[in-house]
Amino acid sequence: MVERSRRPSARLWLAGAVFAIAAAIAPLLQPGSSSARTADASEGQPGRSITVMATGEILPHPSVVAHARTGDDYDFAPMFADLAPLLGAADLAICHLEVPVAPAGAALSGYPEFGIPSEIAAGIRAGGWDRCSTASNHANDKGTKGIAATLNALDAAGVGHSGTARTPKEAARIPTVTVQGLDVAHLSYTWGFNGTAPAQPWMANVIEPNTILADARAAKSAGADLVVISLHWGDEYDIAGNDQQRALAQQLLASSDIDLLVGTGPHVLQPIVESNGKFALLSLGNLVANQGSEHPDTYDGAVATVTFTVADDGTVHSAAPVVRPTWYDAAAGRVRLLPVALADASLTAEWPVFEASWARTSAVLGPFVVAIDR
Repeated sequence: MVERSRRPSARLWLAGAVFAIAAAIAPLLQPGSSSARTADASEGQPGRSITVMATGEILPHPSVVAHARTGDDYDFAPMFADLAPLLGAADLAICHLEVPVAPAGAALSGYPEFGIPSEIAAGIRAGGWDRCSTASNHANDKGTKGIAATLNALDAAGVGHSGTARTPKEAARIPTVTVQGLDVAHLSYTWGFNGTAPAQPWMANVIEPNTILADARAAKSAGADLVVISLHWGDEYDIAGNDQQRALAQQLLASSDIDLLVGTGPHVLQPIVESNGKFALLSLGNLVANQGSEHPDTYDGAVATVTFTVADDGTVHSAAPVVRPTWYDAAAGRVRLLPVALADASLTAEWPVFEASWARTSAVLGPFVVAIDR
């Protein structure tokens, strides 16, 4: 069975504000043509370094959830097992949890109003992630109770989160984690919501450029060495990225307070673009989802690794992202880390499918993709 996760055109999400930005910015961002220079700039820099890994959308349709069922319970750890060694080696691994946990007593559900098992949080932790962005167009699918159930489940599993909140105090807090002696703030925003917005505006962060810039400035002023922004944006099934995304990316990366943009939302991979020696991962695609054979690229995803070096004067240097392609094996209910899967002789029968996915990913992310080693 194939399910969907549709929404109104996301071109409405910056209504007015981004069009003013676009008019003021003549050149659009280009794919990371100068990434080698950026990588060279970070090599040999004195200071402290960390690696940040980010992945695409965790969007468990009912058929995905069915693979995790174990009797009366659910276990998502096997779904992410191939990623665990890689993500576990990161200093900070960030996921995007697209949909909410079903509140206690509520039935599980799929599109259009998702509600997934709370066990997803333990699966995320077992997969090696440290935290997730939770601001998305589906964040309010189960209302206030769903937002709380999602964050409660993540808390219980020891997974940090950004983008939604249970109380005004939690919403006002700057989500920050210390890794390798560096304080990293992680902020998360969405273009909007399908249907009904949350009961209170502080329950989920919405993309508004001035707000994002102010939040990033507050994070740096509070002592953050790095600020990573997750953005749920873009047009569904668009592999190019739209002008609004690029204009906003350029505006945000012009700020010394923002060090990396991590995009999700289109359900497909989009290019990585560079501005001011920093990077916007416009979309990392789906990590898990089942959106149909008519959209084969919705099964393609990526683990993107970015290494940062913070100099003694606080200057942040970013190496070019390194992309390892993933593919969701809907038949097996497992995320395949393709550099590993294509070296596994027991999976040779599936190599043509893996290679097709790798080719699609390389067509979008080209110079950032690791070489096949086999």
